[in-house]
Amino acid sequence: MTRKTVTQQYPDAQPELPPRTRGVIGLFEENCTVCMLCARECPDWCIYIDSHKETVPPAAPGGRERSRNVLDRFAIDFSLCMYCGICIEVCPFDALFWSPEFEYAETDIHELTHERDKLREWMWTVPAPPALDPAAEEPKEIAAARKMAEKLAAAARADSTAPETTAPQPTAPESTGPKSTAPESTEPEGGDA
Repeated sequence: MTRKTVTQQYPDAQPELPPRTRGVIGLFEENCTVCMLCARECPDWCIYIDSHKETVPPAAPGGRERSRNVLDRFAIDFSLCMYCGICIEVCPFDALFWSPEFEYAETDIHELTHERDKLREWMWTVPAPPALDPAAEEPKEIAAARKMAEKLAAAARADSTAPETTAPQPTAPESTGPKSTAPESTEPEGGDA
């Protein structure tokens, strides 16, 4: 209220966007398993996915063949999208991300349906995730892996710093006669003690 309002000269000067700006959705295609969760949960039904099944040969001899879904088409119609982010939240494989890009206006509404090639290009503009809070608790999986690595490193250091093995101790020659299986007595031979 105490400062004068200033109009941003948008096309000439790019605005400074907040770090969590919802501009457009990028697709990391390698992570997509065609589970269809994003398309089912979308309230606007603006995500179109087509796929087919392929048979994968067994990984080991004697194993059985597996079938997997292969992505044929992944498209988002941004003329229908309301940028709610539900598709990004429900994706269990981190295949969808928010990109801060917002300059994708078109003169024809049909060109606002972006196919997977265009969505893959948006991935280059996705910012890196924010750094973890240094005071936060370490995730259990990372803590377990770190403890195991430290244990293996300590064992490797112990093996490398262990003294060389000494010469073997001489042992009494074995007799060739029959061996007694009775336990040796700890009492003195002289009778009463």
